[in-house]
Amino acid sequence: MTSLYSVSGAPGGSVADLTAPATPAPVSLAAGSTSLGSTLVGSWSAAVTVTATVTASAGSPPTATVSGSGAGPYSVSIASGLADSRTYAVRLRGTGADGQVADVVLAVAVRPATTGTLGWATVADYDLTTVDTGAGTTATSGTLALTVGGSAFLTLSGITGSGVGSITPTNGQGVVISAQGTRAFLLDLDWAALGLNLFRRLISVDIEIEPITLTVSSQANLMLVESVSGASSDSNVGGRITGATGPNWTISARTYNAGVSNAATDATVPTTIPSRYSASMLRIPEGLEVCQSLAALPANPDLHTYTGRRRSQNTAWGTVNAPLLLGADPRPAVSLVCATGTSEIRVRRIRVMAQGVV
Repeated sequence: MTSLYSVSGAPGGSVADLTAPATPAPVSLAAGSTSLGSTLVGSWSAAVTVTATVTASAGSPPTATVSGSGAGPYSVSIASGLADSRTYAVRLRGTGADGQVADVVLAVAVRPATTGTLGWATVADYDLTTVDTGAGTTATSGTLALTVGGSAFLTLSGITGSGVGSITPTNGQGVVISAQGTRAFLLDLDWAALGLNLFRRLISVDIEIEPITLTVSSQANLMLVESVSGASSDSNVGGRITGATGPNWTISARTYNAGVSNAATDATVPTTIPSRYSASMLRIPEGLEVCQSLAALPANPDLHTYTGRRRSQNTAWGTVNAPLLLGADPRPAVSLVCATGTSEIRVRRIRVMAQGVV
């Protein structure tokens, strides 16, 4: 508050200085607010006439209305004219009968408009059940081009394997992998074309399969891999579903590096093989995370049934392990490892998500 001057009285006495109310607490209004409701400012030390002026940080200042009488208390309001991301100084000047003036200023701010909330945004979503049925490949190397409606769709690369097996695009089912040994492929994504810098963004690579047959000790791995042979060399991280006696099937978060596999089991399903299995591989600030479900892919990786298997890129889940270094350009991949008889899975969907404003 400010008293601009005092006035001396007759000889032998003086007139007391006029004082304004204490500075009121600043007012912060929600985005979209255009008015200020009646706001108490306070009382002067003597009867005054009060006027209000408004200074705006940008744009035209609105008009303020004062209510009150005598010494007060006084309130101020603004009927319209406020705008987002602006601040206003509402100055109330009290003038006493003797001409003294004392001011008080109310600070008003309107918060910026929100542009959204932080969440998962889909960057790419490949529905493999829409592919055209094709001859597929029984090779243990090379690539396989997929089409939809006769037009180019995706190219599966890094095909590896041993023994008898095949990778076949089948409309309505997805990419069918059958093996009496091993078969694997990866999707060599162009991260730059997707607008993602993997060292600056939190990303998730999500894969969904339909297990058809997984014999005892056979396993399907949904992975984020370092190289074309990432299923069984170099480094990879992901989810795994494994067949066991009983019969039953277990799902585990898994890493692999330099011949060392490190897994942490999340669930066991007895009697009937699950109709869907999905896993999300996240690159997060602290390293890596695997989330998984015995179901189709949820709307985002946070909604998986089993979440929170985290590790840095240089330590294992509770055991000693060599560093897991996925490099600058990891790739989504799927492998089927059949220990006995024939196993089969259908790869239905591969999705890439990133955290941002949605």
